[in-house]
Amino acid sequence: MPSERRLWKIVFDNFLKSLQPKLKEKPIGIDSQGNKYFELEADPQGGRRLPRRWFVPVDEETGVPTPEWSQWLRGRRDEPPTQEEIAHNEAIANMKKINAENIAQKFRLPGSTNETECQQNSKGFPDMSEKFEIQPGNLKSKIK
Repeated sequence: MPSERRLWKIVFDNFLKSLQPKLKEKPIGIDSQGNKYFELEADPQGGRRLPRRWFVPVDEETGVPTPEWSQWLRGRRDEPPTQEEIAHNEAIANMKKINAENIAQKFRLPGSTNETECQQNSKGFPDMSEKFEIQPGNLKSKIK
């Protein structure tokens, strides 16, 4: 008999919890693309150990969060990214692109071009059968 009383107490407690107002989502921020980010705080007593985080994209097709916001959404960081941090990371990325272009120009051979003059095969890949052997020892065109 005591277990039945305990069961009714649990049902009654859950009924009272259902009448309490629900937690509202808290807006956290907006990124440069216009995506809006939200969070529901963690409620261990209600069964939610971790906060629930999500974003609402401006455009369904192109709404991709930046890496900093993606880390926050997945719970890899506690605090949302700041505008200064995002600007600093973008400056580092731009600097790396410029350095890569400088290195490519420094080591580029004279008279070489970026585009190779190869025709495409039926599947859309470059056809380089004239430059390489199909079977060992049987090169179609002798390269001098």
